[in-house]
Amino acid sequence: MIGILGGTFDPIHNGHLQIATQALARLQLQQVQFMPCALPVHRDQPRATAQQRCDMIESVLAEHPEFILNTLEIERDGPSYTIDSLREIRRRSAATLLLLLGSDAFNGFADWKQPREILELAHLVVCLRPGVSVDPTLFPEYRIESVGQLSRQSTGAILPLEVDAIDCSSSAVRAALQTGAIPRQWLPSGVADYIQTHHLYRSSGD
Repeated sequence: MIGILGGTFDPIHNGHLQIATQALARLQLQQVQFMPCALPVHRDQPRATAQQRCDMIESVLAEHPEFILNTLEIERDGPSYTIDSLREIRRRSAATLLLLLGSDAFNGFADWKQPREILELAHLVVCLRPGVSVDPTLFPEYRIESVGQLSRQSTGAILPLEVDAIDCSSSAVRAALQTGAIPRQWLPSGVADYIQTHHLYRSSGD
């Protein structure tokens, strides 16, 4: 089974890595692919360039051999739609695919392009911080309650998975960086060094 963790990664932070690490172990994944989007559909455009975001992801891969950078969306022209990416991944691989989402992303999943078709290509794993739950009215017919149930079907399950991840977001990291601080408690060391070296995310007056 392969985990797919998409997003802008603007920048990648420790919360992303904690989700990927715990999903890898608890779901017994072969690998987790980090798939940065080129043109996000439901959020603002990234501050860092596609190359810079890929560089920051690659800076942490050496320490995590099971983590892979997937540049499929970066290489494709136009908006980054998950359904298109999963179709391409499916053409290249017969492995079971698990799309890793946070609770906020899942709560907006009904507004994604062809959400039910996504579930024909992959499972969804909704990664939740302790005490957080998802709306029970969203796609209840696909819900399962345990990791063991994933093996009963190749696609189409939605599994809520509680993970112990720090309360961190890329927007909070960028806000701290705009003040001139480097929030190293939220960033892998290689990413923090890259941001500092390339003067990323500073306010326009700096």
